[in-house]
Order: sequence, then C-alpha cells, then structure tokens
Amino acid sequence: MSTTFTATQRYPAPATEVYALFSDPGFLQARLDANGGLDPEVVSVDVDGDSVVIATRQGIPASALPSVVGSFISGDPSTQRTESWRPAADGYTADLKVTIHGAPASLKGAMTLSDDPAGGSIVTILADAHVPIPMFGGKIEKVIVEQVGELLQREEAFTRGLLTG
Repeated sequence: MSTTFTATQRYPAPATEVYALFSDPGFLQARLDANGGLDPEVVSVDVDGDSVVIATRQGIPASALPSVVGSFISGDPSTQRTESWRPAADGYTADLKVTIHGAPASLKGAMTLSDDPAGGSIVTILADAHVPIPMFGGKIEKVIVEQVGELLQREEAFTRGLLTG
C-alpha cells in the first residue's frame, strides 16, 4: 500500500528562470539552509546538456518526529532527495525520489515545471509515499506526506522571495 501526495507551487517568473535556479548549487544550498534540518548538504548537481540530476541530504532530529514514527527509528534519520530534471514539450519534467535512511520509507514520483498561462510558472508534484510496515505503514505514510507538504511550502516561499526580492 502507498499514500499519494500532490502539490502545486507557483512562481512569479518563467519556467526557464525557475529551472536555472533549480540547477544552481548555491541556490539549492541556501534553500536547504533556510529550511533547517541537521547538516543540510547538496550532495551533487550533475549537468548534462539541458538535463540536471540533483541530490541533496539533510537530517531530521528524532525529537521532531511524531511518536508513531520515532518508535520505528533509531537515532536521527536522514533524507536523500534526488530530482532528475530534463526538458519536456511544455517545459521541464523530473523524476523525484526521497529515501529516508534509517527507516523503511520512501517517496517516489514526478514533477513538472511549465509556464503558467496566467503568468509566471507552475510546478506540479505527484508522488507516492511507501512504508512497508504492517498496521502502522499507512499512519507513517500520512506523516511523511504531511511533512513533505510542509517542506515544499517552505521551499516555495523561499524561492518566491528570491524571485521577487
């Protein structure tokens, strides 16, 4: 079983400008630092022509986890997030993968970035959280979806601030 996650982000800049930010290591590190976590790090930014693969990592303090999650994890878990971006017919698309080290949990899906007909650009995210733990997996998946949603809102606010500031 898995829990589906969807999100939308809107930016006051064209998709090409937002895509340029998404492939800038300095921007990525600043966004990680602004969102907290333990030892946030841009692991790699591999550019190949118009495509880019981004890997980031950050730890989560065990004290910040709900008790239902903390009981399955020893110590402070870390997340590794990989986005594999490439051009698409109407903008850009990416495969998204989040692995939670120290826990049997993952999030996989797709992201699209395109110009918004109303102005600026829009990112849509569709992913599935998966935790293969009988009885408690669904509860933990809901926590993951909630936490990822909050993180993406903070990232959107940070990026919007940079684009308008």
